[in-house]
Amino acid sequence: MLASCSPVRVFLEKNEVAEVADYKTFYVINQYYDKDAFESPVLEDNLQNSLTEGMKGFGFEQDMEMPDLIVRYNTNLTDRQKEVNSTPMMNPYMGMGWYNPWMMPWGSNMGSFRVENYDMGELVVDFIDTKQDKVVMRISAVGEINKPQQKSRNLKTSVEKILKTFSKKIAS
Repeated sequence: MLASCSPVRVFLEKNEVAEVADYKTFYVINQYYDKDAFESPVLEDNLQNSLTEGMKGFGFEQDMEMPDLIVRYNTNLTDRQKEVNSTPMMNPYMGMGWYNPWMMPWGSNMGSFRVENYDMGELVVDFIDTKQDKVVMRISAVGEINKPQQKSRNLKTSVEKILKTFSKKIAS
């Protein structure tokens, strides 16, 4: 009965990894060296460390000089708006798949909509083969951010989901 919905969705946008055995070393870099993740030096450090530790956890070795795989990331924060329906449902059987239009409120309480502002946070991670000098895999994570604390939570969740997607693709 209990289920949770993750605020972060992950998309595999490109997968051209031919042979995983070709990659033994990696290095993590920010695509825009002068721009911190979600405009926060703390989140930048957390992101760098999470990606580095995740890659080490898969058995890759960090090499700053001549890596086989460059893990390049960038983040983007976009202002968005959404319309929210705040009309209460009067049906006592709500949630059981029953619908009765006669139980909806009528008159001045017929319907209420409001506009909410929020940020859409995006993390894009490119896995670049240094021998071919091309992106062999791109995975992005997108999530809605309503509060400043969500940036940190969503970023952590995004990294976990991206690395999980990466591990599934390299294992197959």
